[in-house]
Amino acid sequence: MTTKHTMLKGAARCALPLLLAGAALPAAAGSLINTNAYVANQNDNTVSVIDTTRNSVSATIPVGNTPLGVAVSPDGAKVYVTNASDNTVSVIKASTNTVVASIPVGGFPYGVTISPDGRSAYVANANDGTVSVIDTRSYTVVDSLSVGTLPFAVATGPTGAFLYTANFADNTVSVVNTRTKQLVSTVPVGSNPTGLDVGPFGARVYVANQGTNNVSIIDTSSNQVKDTIATGNSSDAVAASMLGTRAYVSNLADATVSVIDATSKSVIATVPVGTAPGPIAVSIPLGRVYVTNSVSNTVSVINPITNKVVATVNVGNFPSAVATQPVL
Repeated sequence: MTTKHTMLKGAARCALPLLLAGAALPAAAGSLINTNAYVANQNDNTVSVIDTTRNSVSATIPVGNTPLGVAVSPDGAKVYVTNASDNTVSVIKASTNTVVASIPVGGFPYGVTISPDGRSAYVANANDGTVSVIDTRSYTVVDSLSVGTLPFAVATGPTGAFLYTANFADNTVSVVNTRTKQLVSTVPVGSNPTGLDVGPFGARVYVANQGTNNVSIIDTSSNQVKDTIATGNSSDAVAASMLGTRAYVSNLADATVSVIDATSKSVIATVPVGTAPGPIAVSIPLGRVYVTNSVSNTVSVINPITNKVVATVNVGNFPSAVATQPVL
């Protein structure tokens, strides 16, 4: 069985299944402005809370076993963490840094994302080839959506109309209509897609293909790949900037982040970070890019204007995901 990671990350980030650059904007009406970044530490079974105003860890929260994914609700009030070995999702109340619910989901939950209206959490279950749909008010699973084989990453666009999963074993992206709950398209991409993100206007989906060292750009109007951009070795994760002008790609084997200009569709900078960089998040309030370095046990903080690392934050053992509050 082909594994998700290269030998560099190999056994670590891998209890694997068998298987902005942009100006700060206010949060949505009625929501908190949560300036923390949340980091899932796979080997510690914890979440590190980074105070982004100080670039230091302000709290460490115990969660389930093998946390691999994390997402913050649009209102900034809740944090959702996938626990792969427990087949659960922990829900953290951000104001108290305490777990308020543990929700059973499918086999080996990996990626997680929240709908723009905050009413649903979508969890990619790698072993099942499904996405669990959680009602965030009742903390119960209300639906299960069939997608491709070994879905590792999941994302939704700004309207929430469609859901996208990166299917590692299929070399595809599944597109699901969230209203009808039907699979509407299966898009061939590069080899071993591990991460994806939807651009801020919903027109593009960026897919990091670890096996082919590139990023596929899907046109969401046709659900076809329109461009492929070469990046570094073992492209592991991708995050689009808020204004859609940049995309950031972690290169697992190179210890770098490639900065893609969305207009020219080319790499305009390569930023050295820690060892075995993985998932990336953008902090809207401070205009920073956060990169998990799983072997270094750190998070690199990049200034997207200068494309330089301005801080390195020590976190837990084998950080596997990072998330900040989205701005809608």
